[in-house]
Amino acid sequence: MKKPLVLLKSRWRANHEKIVPPVPSDFEFQVSDSRLGPPLTPRMICRLKRLLGPVLMLALWSASLAAQESNSRWPEEKAQAWQQKTGWLAGCDFLPSTAINQLEMFQADSFDLATIDRELGWAQSLGFNCARVYLQDLLWQQDSEGFLNRLDRFLTVADRHGVGVIFVLFDSCWDPFPKLGKQRAPRPHVHNSGWVQSPGARELLDPSKRPALRDYAVGVVSRFRDDRRVRAWDIWNEPDNMNRPAYVDQEPTNKVELVLPLLKQAFAWAREAKPSQPLTSGVWIGTWPDPEKLNPTEQVQLSQSDVISFHNYNDLASLKEAIAHLKRYHRPLLCTEYMSRGNGSFFDPSLGYLKSQGVAALNWGLVEGKSQTIYPWDSWTKHYDSEPAIWFHDIFRRDGSPYRMQEVTYIKDIAQSVFVFNGEDLAGWSEPRGDWLVADGVTLDSANPEVLVVNPGQGVMVNGIKGRTLDLRTEAEFGDMELHVEFCIPKHSNSGVYLQGRYEVQVYDSFGVEKDAYAGIECGGIYPRWVNEQNLDGHSPRINASKPAGQWQSFDIEFRAPRFDPSGKKVANARMVRVLHNGQLVHEQVDLNGPTRSSHWSDEKPQGPILLQGDHGPVAYRNLRVKRITLD
Repeated sequence: MKKPLVLLKSRWRANHEKIVPPVPSDFEFQVSDSRLGPPLTPRMICRLKRLLGPVLMLALWSASLAAQESNSRWPEEKAQAWQQKTGWLAGCDFLPSTAINQLEMFQADSFDLATIDRELGWAQSLGFNCARVYLQDLLWQQDSEGFLNRLDRFLTVADRHGVGVIFVLFDSCWDPFPKLGKQRAPRPHVHNSGWVQSPGARELLDPSKRPALRDYAVGVVSRFRDDRRVRAWDIWNEPDNMNRPAYVDQEPTNKVELVLPLLKQAFAWAREAKPSQPLTSGVWIGTWPDPEKLNPTEQVQLSQSDVISFHNYNDLASLKEAIAHLKRYHRPLLCTEYMSRGNGSFFDPSLGYLKSQGVAALNWGLVEGKSQTIYPWDSWTKHYDSEPAIWFHDIFRRDGSPYRMQEVTYIKDIAQSVFVFNGEDLAGWSEPRGDWLVADGVTLDSANPEVLVVNPGQGVMVNGIKGRTLDLRTEAEFGDMELHVEFCIPKHSNSGVYLQGRYEVQVYDSFGVEKDAYAGIECGGIYPRWVNEQNLDGHSPRINASKPAGQWQSFDIEFRAPRFDPSGKKVANARMVRVLHNGQLVHEQVDLNGPTRSSHWSDEKPQGPILLQGDHGPVAYRNLRVKRITLD
């Protein structure tokens, strides 16, 4: 047994000696303690070098790999794990109303923590859990320790309101000549009249400023690299923005060429600090359909970002295009700027769509203030002398009152709701699913208005090309809830939305019908129970709020689940607390004595799935979202 082992060792040594590089000459063994045995001979030392050399080389190689990994872009799997841990982010680009820019926000003399606290409380009231906040390199040059201390205090206040922070290190927007000290007053009625770039034009043009910029980036990221309050690092905002028309005449003509190598360095500087949070820089022009046509700045942004961020200030169609194209990178998506009312970008429907896609949503602006971003971009060339009829950005006035209460209600609803249909596939819906499919939309068949024409794509769910298939129900179960659902049916069609799979609100073609066959069959009706071979307890809607066949309609339902004592005995009926059909109240405080006719189950439970009836005629659904609530 010994001889083969000796031969094996000899062969290994012979082969190994050919590939292992020599151990450096300064690699010496110092063994002189007699308690360890006789001194090592030169021959023994040579053998130990050969044996231990590979071990040391492996250790050095492993250390090098670890260092490389910490200084390189995250793998896709790590980025996806970050999103799973963080959850859906919703919030705003935040500047307190008392600051005109980043310098005024964080300089010691103007650092207004009381206003920050109050206004982040309003963000919290909306259900926001994230804020994107811009920094400025001159603040580091002025007083690095004081600056870091104020950042820490800011993070403490934000965290108290449940708001995580994305810090923006550099920014190429607006005034290219930032100055420390007291900031100028806003130009009346002009959008972002005092915002400053970081770094400014002087720093861009002076190579000797690079070490100071590096110290700033490394210093800030190092301080907060493992801070749970920081969600991510936005390395550079709109790096190739030439600020037309506001400041283009003051910009270096070769600004884009100056910024590009700095952008690469900025990513490297941040990674040098070994942050536990992801890095990103948002692309901001277009929808990026062709990766071969990205400009050099976009190529760096998208190839270096651990998570992909982007800006979109256009309508829903444009937002959908951008998300569809950026999904090719297989990384979490963050929309870090959107919502410009005058440009066709609104909370409704953009915020809802972003959540349905799992894309982080951070709109520009929270409170109307010294930034004056309620005025549009064209305020630099067009005269305004009073508050615009349509605010461009922002949500609240300085006293905390909403600009539009309807928007605030929508934001809260979306932030607190779960989308049970993601618009892409039927994930989250129980098998079997029959012929249900996902489509771009539906229209009435011009030749036969009792049929829906299904358009290929994503966004809506349809009960098959034939319009008859199995009922579909969610995997998740719900008790008390607020449910929003939108539906479309052709002429004479029929479906239903069953809460807990047991209590139906009827979907029916009731447009123009004064009185239908029986109570509860009308669209928006609470369908009757079937007792002793007859309909019982059907509830007609208070008004007929139906739209014509082929148009999208909506239900907003507040539902209280049945109550049971510890033994399982029912002690209170289920109740439709309130039902709105197309925004009009059709039911209020209606007790349900039991499951309605054709329910999936005849018993009653504290929780159950949402069920969509699929076997009574063509129907399409979209924007299904549920908010879990607790009612008395």
